Amino acid sequence: MGSPAATGQARRPVQAKHILFLAFAAMIVVVWLTRDRFLLQPNSFLRQRYGPIAPLMFLHGIPGAIALFLGIFQFSSRLRSRFLQVHRIMGRIYVGCVAIAAPAAIVVAFKLPVPTLAMASLIQAAGWILATATALYCVRTGKITQHREWMIRSYPFAAVFVLVRVVIAIPAVARAGAVGLETTVWSMIALACFAPSFLIEWQHLAATRRPQKARAS
Repeated sequence: MGSPAATGQARRPVQAKHILFLAFAAMIVVVWLTRDRFLLQPNSFLRQRYGPIAPLMFLHGIPGAIALFLGIFQFSSRLRSRFLQVHRIMGRIYVGCVAIAAPAAIVVAFKLPVPTLAMASLIQAAGWILATATALYCVRTGKITQHREWMIRSYPFAAVFVLVRVVIAIPAVARAGAVGLETTVWSMIALACFAPSFLIEWQHLAATRRPQKARAS
C-alpha cells in the first residue's frame, strides 16, 4: 500500500475552524429541538407571539437562515480554491440576504413586546450591515485579505441568533426571565463585536512568529 504522499492523497489536518463549525452545527440542532420546532405548531407560544407580524418574520427569518447557512461555506479555503465562481455566487446571495434580513430585524424588534431589546437589535443589525458592506467593498476593490477579515467580522452577527437561543435554553438562565434574556442578548452582541478582531490579530501574530522560528532553526 502506498503512502499518502506517494498516492497524492495526503490527509488534511483537522483545523480549529472545523471543530468550531461542528460545534456551531450542534448548537443549531439544539435551537431547533428546544425552540424553533414549535413554530410548526399552530397553537404554540411562538406562533401566538409572531402571528401578528408573520410577513415581517418571513422577511427576516428566511433570508437570515439562508445567510446563516451560506456564511459557513464562505470560510472554506477548499471551496474558494476549487470552485471560485460558486464561492462568489454564494457570497452575493449572502450579501443580498443580509440586506433584507438585517433591516427587517430592526422592524421586528420594535413590533415585539420586548422594548428593552429594540436597541440591541438595532446595534446587531447595524453591525451586521456595516461589516458585510465593508467586506463587499474590499472584495470589489481587490483587497482580498481585508475582505476575508471583514467576513470574519460579519458572520458572528448572524450567529448571535443561534448563540442567544442556546444560552437561554440553559435552565438557570431561563429561570432568570427577562433579565437573563437581556443579559444574554447584550453579551452575545458584545462578543460578536470584539471576538473577531481578537481572532484576526492572533492570526497575524501567529503568522509573524512562524518566519521567526524558521530563521532561528
